[in-house]
Amino acid sequence: MDPEAVATCALASVPGVGPSTLARIERRFQSLQEAVRQGPARILGCEDLELGPATRLYLAQSPDLHRLAAWALEAAKNAGARILLLKDEDYPARLRKMTQPPRLLYVRGHLPSVSRRVAVVGSRDVDEAGRDLAQSFGDGLARAGVEVVSGGARGIDTAAHEGALWGEGRSIAVLGSGIDVAYPPENAPLFDRLANRAGAVISELPPGTQPLPANFPRRNRIVAALSEAVVVVRATARSGALITARLALRSPGTKVFAVPGDPANPRAEGPNALLRDGQAQVATGPTDVLEALGWPVPAILAQSRPPSIVGPRQSFPEAGAPDRAVIDEAGVRLWELLDGRTPAHVDDLALRAQIPAREALGKLAELELKGMAVQRPGKYFLRR
Repeated sequence: MDPEAVATCALASVPGVGPSTLARIERRFQSLQEAVRQGPARILGCEDLELGPATRLYLAQSPDLHRLAAWALEAAKNAGARILLLKDEDYPARLRKMTQPPRLLYVRGHLPSVSRRVAVVGSRDVDEAGRDLAQSFGDGLARAGVEVVSGGARGIDTAAHEGALWGEGRSIAVLGSGIDVAYPPENAPLFDRLANRAGAVISELPPGTQPLPANFPRRNRIVAALSEAVVVVRATARSGALITARLALRSPGTKVFAVPGDPANPRAEGPNALLRDGQAQVATGPTDVLEALGWPVPAILAQSRPPSIVGPRQSFPEAGAPDRAVIDEAGVRLWELLDGRTPAHVDDLALRAQIPAREALGKLAELELKGMAVQRPGKYFLRR
């Protein structure tokens, strides 16, 4: 293993040590490798490093920094992640421009150094209309060949990632936890899909790091720095999505967009405020973003939305008992597993119905055509 990777993993895993502290350590010792060689006591004795209480307490216990690095690297490997250092050729080019870029990233999946990227962000607490908007942006941007960046959280973030999958594109989830800590837990299958074939899941935090509130501003700065534009879909006045937007405003060349909403809707306060203060451009759909950035708009976005293929909804004897003459036993089982408010992914439904995923997808499509189910981006389904 590269000695610099070992040293960086070791020191970045020390509690309270972030990019600024790593930079000070490197200046003081000429390299992170030298700091690790001299050991915790020597680092602790350097008053000019301005170490925080948690860092000082940890180093006072004389930890084995090489063992700490080995643990972090093994945990990353077990999570299916690799280490990407600031010095590496394939480190994201836009992150290099940050004042204090992450010295290392834990990466699952494929993270190109250069790519067209747009962040789609917003509140965790979101209504169905806001979720649909975020999915629409994710879908449209993905169809235009743009990577959709977001924070992997509930609500708008999840909808944006799912929309990108629906658009058969790529999406990057930036975590506010360790690469081996799926948060929220129910998004673990989504993160797996991104990492395995449709993008990447990344974190600068050490493995095992829990999703504490202090971690999310660090995550948000990466979301903003990775992206050439940030779209705020729905956000309350105190949403962390506005932190991402303000960070983007400080980055030269990064555009900020906001989706206007009903003034009576608290979830529209954030984007409406950005627009009122002249800090964002109006975006009513992905086409607005693509045109403002000077990127091609695919024909499918320029066209009007095609008519729904779902036929007239059929009548059934009662809401709780579908007509078994219309759908077979497997279809009934899947229908009974569906919920009218919380979308379920086809893989989870197939597992619970004890049928192959391919068969489940076919049966769910039949339910959709019969007006008994509705599909959401990312192969999620609701009972109609």
